[in-house]
Amino acid sequence: MNISWWLLLLAAGPVPFILSLCYYWSWIISYLAYLVTSPPPTTYDYIVAGAGSAGCVVAGRLAEAGHHVLLIEAGGPSPSLAHIPGLVAFLQNSPLDWAYRTEIQEHASLGAGGVSSWPRGKVLGGSSMLNYMFYVRGNRRDYDEWRDMGLEGWGYEDVLPYFKKSENFESDIENKDVYHGVGGELTVTKDNWKEPITDVYLKAGEELGYKVGDINGELQDGGFTPSHVTMTKGYRTGTFKAFAEKFVGSNLEVLTYSHVNKVVLEDKRAVGVELSRFGNTKIYRARQEIILCAGAVGSPQILMLSGIGDKDHLREVGVEPVHHLPEVGQNLQDHLILPINIDFQDGLGFDPLAAIYPSTLQEYLTGGGPLTSSGGCGGLAHVHTEVNTDPRPDIQYHLAGLSLATDQGFVLFKNWGMLPETWPWYAGHTDKTSGMLIPTLSRPASRGFIKLRSSNPADHPIIQPNYLTVQKDMDTLLSAVNLTLRLIETDAMKAVGAQLWGSDPFCDHLGFKSAAYWECYIKHFVVTVYHPVGTCAMGTVLDTRLRVTGLAGLRVADGSVMPRIVGGNTNAPIIMIGEKAAHMILEDFDPAMAREAVDGMNSKEEL
Repeated sequence: MNISWWLLLLAAGPVPFILSLCYYWSWIISYLAYLVTSPPPTTYDYIVAGAGSAGCVVAGRLAEAGHHVLLIEAGGPSPSLAHIPGLVAFLQNSPLDWAYRTEIQEHASLGAGGVSSWPRGKVLGGSSMLNYMFYVRGNRRDYDEWRDMGLEGWGYEDVLPYFKKSENFESDIENKDVYHGVGGELTVTKDNWKEPITDVYLKAGEELGYKVGDINGELQDGGFTPSHVTMTKGYRTGTFKAFAEKFVGSNLEVLTYSHVNKVVLEDKRAVGVELSRFGNTKIYRARQEIILCAGAVGSPQILMLSGIGDKDHLREVGVEPVHHLPEVGQNLQDHLILPINIDFQDGLGFDPLAAIYPSTLQEYLTGGGPLTSSGGCGGLAHVHTEVNTDPRPDIQYHLAGLSLATDQGFVLFKNWGMLPETWPWYAGHTDKTSGMLIPTLSRPASRGFIKLRSSNPADHPIIQPNYLTVQKDMDTLLSAVNLTLRLIETDAMKAVGAQLWGSDPFCDHLGFKSAAYWECYIKHFVVTVYHPVGTCAMGTVLDTRLRVTGLAGLRVADGSVMPRIVGGNTNAPIIMIGEKAAHMILEDFDPAMAREAVDGMNSKEEL
């Protein structure tokens, strides 16, 4: 153990303890308030279950329109440390995380025992408080594909105004008025601190023929970019603070530490929710609608616990079927990433000791410096592999200035759940500056499912993503490896001494860099990038207005509604879904307010 290990222990050791202390202190305060204050009303205009990326948008917009809204969250408020971008890795496996785990995979994540960790936000703001803050919309053809599947109103030109409505894009960028919003609740910037290696990555992309610019704008079909991130002056905002917090105490009631057990149905109509809070069970009722915003894991779980799903599966786990809807929980999709590790010159990567430098704190107090790094990933790209036949890019790069060796195994190695026998491979690089070129499978063909493990709402459901069960996914990643090797061989990368790591312990016997080696490497080191979607999809479970098919008074608005995953990080599209859901609800129940909202969007576009 060298001096760096001890310094990292000094810097990193207290953070998990402080996060836990903040969480449990908040729980105690909430519990005491629960004991001594009058209970909140039990009837509202709308009930939103899940204060995540979409739920906070829906609740905030409905409250803004003058409706009385109950927002229910299983977690509590976010501690201050959670808003410091550079500490993002510590949030996983903390009390702010649902800490889901997949079933064992036969073809993926074998270096982690075949199990993928699925962090999901259990906190006000949901996964917008746990993610790496990247603002990526995907490709215009992703949404046109939804439209062409029969989902009217979900084409690119239909959804672009909702992206722009939320956004306050601070940075200078080409054609900003065409693709980006200004004055919205969610601040987006590309000007946070980036690891110096980011500029090298962008130059390498140019050598391969790609432009550097706006992959949310004109370069959706291919290009490199400094990461666009959701920060305000170096501070992670999160959707609760951006969209909902200002309405608390007026039209918005928030119940924290409250676990939704099921939706209450009467004659095929949702009338309320049953929840557990501090050991007690209570029913809250809605005059108009219930909106489930619990995510691609939580929303199908709540539906199935409510008796909405495949009747045979529900009976198997002891839930009485109420409404047969066999596609609930099906169609699970997720992006996979493949970290390809390199070493390069000192001084260009993420410095894990930066947090203890006095200068870092001084810079952060003015909204800059290394603590505003988006988890060490300063660049992104959309690219095409040689096997791609789609006009849309089939790979997204995350261009990172750190590796699992950078922090001496304190955080990232544990977050990814790697087996202990892999550590010596990483340990050989702890005394070097390293990074990762991370191709991401933009449009996976493999499909999985969510099922109930039992009828107990507290039990995590069965998560079966079926990673790499379709050969096309493996073929795309193999082609992405070839593209990555070309990237490493560019003059820009050679100039900083970029060197691919040697063979890993699982696949060395197959011949380093052979086709068999890389297929083995993919199976062992591919991991989730935490983008599960599709489990309450429009067109099967939901109609185009996000209403549950065959039931009244019940909608879903979160990543689970996507019929097909978009080619990019999913947080921005999920926020858009929240915006569009709120607008549709107002159209259905408050047309005057919906027209006023449209007028507001149009006036912003004119500006």
